[in-house]
Amino acid sequence: MKNNNLFKFIFYTLTVFTISSLFIVKTTIKNECIHTKSDIEKLNNRFIANKDIVKQLQSKREYLESHGYVEKYLSNRMIAATPETLIINIENNQ
Repeated sequence: MKNNNLFKFIFYTLTVFTISSLFIVKTTIKNECIHTKSDIEKLNNRFIANKDIVKQLQSKREYLESHGYVEKYLSNRMIAATPETLIINIENNQ
């Protein structure tokens, strides 16, 4: 009778421990999934924001590299240099 009661106690204890462990593991995995989905959403939002910034910077770069901008920016700063004429006299003394 004592062996039977001991066996039932051990079986009951192991069953409770196993069910509790499985519940804890399931809850932990579920929380990790929720956390991972949240991280993925944050990264996607950050990617979209960075993509917009890159597009703005590319547009600004194209404007700054454009002929019209360079010409407008340098029109008051640069003076066209005209070459001086150089007269060379070559005399042929024979």
